[in-house]
Amino acid sequence: MSQAGEGAAVREVGREVGAVTQAVAILRVVASAREALGVTAIARAAGVSPSTTLNILRTLVGEGFVTVAPDTKTYRLGLGLLEVARPLLNRSDLELLQPGLQQVATEFEATASVWQVAPDDKALLLGRIVPANGIHIEFRLATRIPAYAGAIGRAVAAAGHTPRAGLEARYGAIRWHVPVPFATFLEDVEACAARGYAVDIGRLIRGVTSVAGALCDGAGRPRLVVAAHLFQGQLGEDGLDRLGHALAALVQEAQPALFGATRPPAAEAPRRRSPR
Repeated sequence: MSQAGEGAAVREVGREVGAVTQAVAILRVVASAREALGVTAIARAAGVSPSTTLNILRTLVGEGFVTVAPDTKTYRLGLGLLEVARPLLNRSDLELLQPGLQQVATEFEATASVWQVAPDDKALLLGRIVPANGIHIEFRLATRIPAYAGAIGRAVAAAGHTPRAGLEARYGAIRWHVPVPFATFLEDVEACAARGYAVDIGRLIRGVTSVAGALCDGAGRPRLVVAAHLFQGQLGEDGLDRLGHALAALVQEAQPALFGATRPPAAEAPRRRSPR
């Protein structure tokens, strides 16, 4: 079995456990609240029945993940979570994103990368993970590109809701291998906002297809971009769509963990259109 097949098989083994899913939903509600909450409020926000919520909360209290105020019967996060999360506390953003990027690199035989969006409208390459096979796209660490160029730029523009006037000025400074009309660029940005990922097929770099999604901080500013880079023609339209949704899922999972941002709702799949 190929490595891509093995990766897919691992994800398909087993099924979700409802009680665990409910417990995680409850923890997320408690974690996002600015003040302690009662059972009814937690149950409503988590979409779990009050009786089940109470039982799960009692278990979480027993494990130290949640604390309860005896007088008000309200709940907050407990120090027990630090015991579990401690190995992650001193890791860099790149290290935290690495497992998801490794999965993308292996499944799609692509070079996966993380870019930091800098205040000077540049994107800085923080790190990359290459697939196991010997042939792949390579970038030098600390490579800098215009933050609004290629798939990365479309993702940054979509995530940051950049005004048209400011976007047009930044777009004009980009050197494309194959020029992209500004109207087309805007359509691509809108498509990225709808589906959660952007695609560039040989427009910025000759022979290279890139797919990207941006992570925003709590204020809605694009801070990081996760991307995958392949040889042009390596994947068909369906393959690029699967790759794009894999990156969008990574963004949705990592964004609240890294920046404390509200988890964005999953975007509905848009009408199929040819990526540019």
